Amino acid sequence: MTPWLFLMTIMGHSACEFVSGEQIVGADLARTVPVFMAMPRDGVIGYSPAPGTRRILQLQELRRIGARYGIAVPVAAVACFEWKMQPITEEAVRAAIRESVKAPGASVEILAMSNAPAPEGKLAFPQSGLSAATNTDPSTPVTWKGYVQYSSSRRFSVWARVRVSARMPRVIATEPLAAGKPVAATQVRLETHNDFPLRSDTARSLEEVIGRIPRLPVRAGFPVLRSDLVEAFEVERGETVEVTAISGSAQLELEAQAETSGRQGDVISLRNPRSGKLFHARIEGKGRAIVVVSASVLARVQ
Repeated sequence: MTPWLFLMTIMGHSACEFVSGEQIVGADLARTVPVFMAMPRDGVIGYSPAPGTRRILQLQELRRIGARYGIAVPVAAVACFEWKMQPITEEAVRAAIRESVKAPGASVEILAMSNAPAPEGKLAFPQSGLSAATNTDPSTPVTWKGYVQYSSSRRFSVWARVRVSARMPRVIATEPLAAGKPVAATQVRLETHNDFPLRSDTARSLEEVIGRIPRLPVRAGFPVLRSDLVEAFEVERGETVEVTAISGSAQLELEAQAETSGRQGDVISLRNPRSGKLFHARIEGKGRAIVVVSASVLARVQ
C-alpha cells in the first residue's frame, strides 16, 4: 500500500474538519491539530478546497507552518479540510423559486433537478437564470439555473426543470376593442387565473389599459397585452393647443391649431390661426406645447 493510500485509509471521511470560509485559518487548523492553538486564530494557512474535494496538510507542510510560529508539530500530525456537503431538497428548490418570483403561493412542479450534494449556504434561483420567453405558458416546462452562495464570493451551481404557475390578475376585454381608439372603463374587466408569474406581456391592472390605445383590434373575452397598447395622444390633429414661445427673456403665449398628433415629448407641427404661419413645438402635456426660438423666429410665430 502506498503512503498516500495508507494516509487516506487511516483518516477516513470523519477525520476532515469542515471549513466555512474561503481560506483556512489558524482557528481551523487548531481544531484538528491542537498544538496550533498557539498561532493567531486569523492567521491564513491557504485557500479552502473546492466543494466535494479535500485539502490535506501532511506532516512536512504542517512543520513548515509551525516553524513560522515556533510550534513543535507531533510526528503523527495530519490535517484534512473539506466543505460540509448536503443534498438539496425539492422543498428548498420550491421555496427559492417562490422567493424569486415573489409569489409565496406559487405552484412549483419539479420535473428534474441537480442531485449532487452542495455546500451549506443560501439557495437562490435568480430570474436571470431562467431560460424562458417572457410569454411562457404555465404548462410549459422551463429550465432554471441557480446556485448556492456558500461564502462571500463563491457559488455552487445547481439547476431545476420545473413548471411554475400562480394565481395572477389579468385584464380581459368585455367587448371588442377597436384599434386606434382609447379603451373605456366599460370595455374591460379584471379577472384572476393561473399564469406563469414572470409573464410580462399581459396587462395586470385596469390602470395599464384604460385610456390607452390598442394598436390592433382585441376580441371580446381575450386578454389585453401590454405590447398591443400605446399611450393616448396628448395632442390630437385639429386640436387647439396652448403654446408658450420663449426667446431669451421674452415669452409669448398663444393658441395654435395642431397639424399633427403627438404624445408628450414629441415635436409636432402647429399653425397660428391668426397669421396662418406654420411652426414646430414640443408637447409638454395635454393640450400644451412649448417652443424655444430666436427673436427672428419668434416674430414669424406671431
